Parts: sequence; structure tokens; C-alpha cells
Amino acid sequence: MDVEEQVPADLDTLRELIVKRYDSLSGRLQQVADFVMAQPMLVAVETMATIAEQANVPLSTLSRFSNAMGYSGFSSMQALFRDQYLNRPRDYLERVKKARETEEVSQDSPMAIFQDFGQANIEAMEQLQMSVSPQKLERAVSLLDGAETIYIQGMRRAYPVAFYLWYALMKSDNNVVLLDDHGGMLAPMTRRMNDKDVLVTVTFSPYAPETSSLIDTAFEKGVPIVAITDNQMTSQGSKMEVCFEVQEGEIMGFRSLSSSLYLAQTLAVSLMCQEVK
Repeated sequence: MDVEEQVPADLDTLRELIVKRYDSLSGRLQQVADFVMAQPMLVAVETMATIAEQANVPLSTLSRFSNAMGYSGFSSMQALFRDQYLNRPRDYLERVKKARETEEVSQDSPMAIFQDFGQANIEAMEQLQMSVSPQKLERAVSLLDGAETIYIQGMRRAYPVAFYLWYALMKSDNNVVLLDDHGGMLAPMTRRMNDKDVLVTVTFSPYAPETSSLIDTAFEKGVPIVAITDNQMTSQGSKMEVCFEVQEGEIMGFRSLSSSLYLAQTLAVSLMCQEVK
């Protein structure tokens, strides 16, 4: 495959490439990688000079980073961010914000909290719609469809998402196993897991050590991993075959699960639709 064919043509592919090459980058280039992964909207809308200032690197470092990812210049790489983030729908969100600002309600009243959570979830789901490509969804569903057994795991805050996905897929013809550590049974339940299976893991910061250990075990066994997480740049990001990065809405320190459940429902229903084709 020549160099041109390896240049990422969409933002999902670029993000995966950054994760895979991160450890081999210099400290300066890692600084740029951290910034573009954390601030994709800013990369989409700002000038190269502003991005360099915000990332605290020289302009030349942005160019070197783009070259390291296979692009002829920064503008070529930036075009991927602009394509994905500049078409974001705003009408409904603006109406919600306007209603919130004009209504006379106490800031800590149930109605204010209801509106704040609603707005935060709308923004998070819009962000997810912009960040997930059709190719990534199709890859995940294809892996699930071809698996002999689908193992699903999530701990603590992530558990409701894992449980919902297991519950939904129990209605399908797939062999589905919900992994938990009740009675110390996690290790025995995964003993037969192999490269013909798929592990779906849901994990959010602070990452449960049980989940991290399970990802290591699956990777060593050659089991494809589909992950729903809040940071693709975790130390285990390169072990994931498909990684959906989800930033949930958060109000007063309480993080929602709406976007993760939205994604889990999409995967479950999409997989079931494969069965009737």
C-alpha cells in the first residue's frame, strides 16, 4: 500500500492513527496530539496561529504533526475537522437555551435542573452524532454479527449501559454473556473467550481495574474489542478494534449516560436488523 492510501480520509481514522502512533511521537508532537484529540471543535474553527498558541507549540510543530500523520500540510488535516464539525445543527439547541434564559425559575429549582440536564444531554448527543462515522458503526456491527459469543462488560457507572446492551441483545439470536464479578466469577466466565468472539466493554474515568484487566486478557487472546469510553487516548486505546469516544453531559458533578445508551441501543438494533436481511 502506498503512502497516499494510508492517509486518513475521515476524522475517525485519523483519531485511530493518532492513538496507534502516540507512543512513537516526540514530546512536542504528543502535545499536539493531546490537544487535537481534546479540542476538535477548536481545531475545526480556529486559525493555525491560534491553535498553535492554545496548544502551546510553535507553528512548525503543527506542520510536523500533520506530516507525521501523512498530510502535506496542516490545512489538509484540518479539513477533516471542518468537514465533521462545521455542519452541526443548532436550531433546536438555541431554542432550548433561549427558553432557559427567559423563564423566571430559581437556578436550583427542579425545573431549572430538568432544563440544564436536558440541554447538556442534547449537546452531548449532537457531539456524538458529529463524531461517529458510518464506517465505525458498520465495523462494530460487523464484528458483533460475526462473533460466536458476544461478551459484554461494564463496572460501576458503566454497568447500566452494559446491562442494557445485554438485555437488548438477549432478544436476538446471538449468544450473549454479561460479565460481572459477582461471586468472583469473572475469570471463570472468560476462560473460554477466544478470537472468534467479541468483547464489548463500557468504561469511564476513573477506569475500573477489573475492566482494564479484562481488556488486557482479551487482547492477549486475540479477541476483538469494541469499546464505549470517554477517552480514546487511554493507555489501552491501541488495543481496541473499535473505540467509540463519548463525552456525556454533566451538571453539578453528575454525569449522564444518555449518549452511551443511545449508542448501545444503536448497536443492538443494528445487529438485530442484520438477522432479518
